[in-house]
Amino acid sequence: MSVGSRGVVTINGGFASTPPCTASTCIAPSALTWVRGYPSVLYGINQCHAGTSPPRSQVLPLPMRLASIAPRLIGVTAYSADTAQVTYDVAYDLWLHNSATRRPCQSGGTLEIMVWTDYAERALLPASMQVGTGSVPFAVDHVPHAGAGAWSVYASNIETGGRTAPWGGTLWFVLRPADIISHGLVSVDLSAVLKAADQLLRGSYGWPELGPRYWLDTASFGVEFGPASGNPTDSGPSRFSVQISRYCLAVRSTLAAAGCA
Repeated sequence: MSVGSRGVVTINGGFASTPPCTASTCIAPSALTWVRGYPSVLYGINQCHAGTSPPRSQVLPLPMRLASIAPRLIGVTAYSADTAQVTYDVAYDLWLHNSATRRPCQSGGTLEIMVWTDYAERALLPASMQVGTGSVPFAVDHVPHAGAGAWSVYASNIETGGRTAPWGGTLWFVLRPADIISHGLVSVDLSAVLKAADQLLRGSYGWPELGPRYWLDTASFGVEFGPASGNPTDSGPSRFSVQISRYCLAVRSTLAAAGCA
């Protein structure tokens, strides 16, 4: 990864071998996944490594209780991806915790919400994990899309009554194949993502309302990558390049107007 003089982040991956990490010291040694890493840009608290977090902005001083976040939180990115030999997704990764701790780490009740805007077909989650569809507005090059039913929603390690697996649970919002965005200026209404997640968890799992009980810790954007076969046990190569020329979080904006200074 490198950062240019104008803040452009370039991520180049050239791995001759990408075996799964199964040692006890790995982050998720028993996870059956093709994902081998997530190089990204991050705002908020770096999960489990709070001491490396970037400075806080008073516009959005994370962690923040969801109910206290100003309306219309828009994620804005400009990116392009060259993905010749890799399984990948380009995505936001939002982390929510059920306390205001300044040192969050994966634990029971932790929620990870991923928002995929681009991906390889072989990266898709199994159909058995899909729990519904979502309507999340987004824009490409300032052209807004209503996003009605445009997102497939998947879930893992989510249990009833506000519980998750001991290391947390995950929701994925994945753009339908017809709408994936390989490059451009992309804005996503993250407030709508959080609202849709709340409705799903309350309606399908009997969770209490997220707004007063959960804090947004982290909003990052980057690329998950793995072997080109998409096989979780494969040790094959991964070669790709992603350039992120803009990344910001806009508050009280609109999809058409949101941008980075």
